[in-house]
Amino acid sequence: MKRMIVPVLGALAFAFATAVAQAQTSGYTQYSSSFTVQNRTSGCGSFHSANGVYTCSVCAGEQRTEMRWKGWPQQTHYNQWQGTVSFTSGTQKTCIMQIKSNTGGEPIYIQVASPGTLRNDGGSVFATGMANTWFRLNSLYNPVNGDGRAYINGAQKVTRTMKSSSRDWYFKNGTYNNGLPSGGKSTAYFKNITHWVK
Repeated sequence: MKRMIVPVLGALAFAFATAVAQAQTSGYTQYSSSFTVQNRTSGCGSFHSANGVYTCSVCAGEQRTEMRWKGWPQQTHYNQWQGTVSFTSGTQKTCIMQIKSNTGGEPIYIQVASPGTLRNDGGSVFATGMANTWFRLNSLYNPVNGDGRAYINGAQKVTRTMKSSSRDWYFKNGTYNNGLPSGGKSTAYFKNITHWVK
């Protein structure tokens, strides 16, 4: 009997994790997108991909290394970015994911503030101890009603209301230097990236 408990519990845990992973995308339709690499570094920072993992790094004195996704095909709907993310313990003062408009700003701007912590834009830290661990990040926004949200492993961490008439929204993920200290280097990893609309 004891031998059967572990597989059953394991199956239940997997089923629960699957249900949680689907919760944020329930009612959404997945769509394909492509990205260009914005590598504004001078030799220390870099971008590369291998085995389905995208690695972005930026060093002090450099600007950014980011994956800039195509503009949303439906600009007046909810659009959502989902991905599995990790970053090193040395990462700090670096944005790793944003929902952006060149004319409307960034309602979602997920930043590693101090090592291991996460916050949205200049807001309060909403997660600690996040370095060197994989987590699922969901970020969504509707410019018409201004509803912006972000979830970590299915738990909502960010709520932001920011209505906008801008219609040039897109997703970015990578490493954007927000003031790395001298000698510092931020590195983030991304996999399983998908895009959704509702």
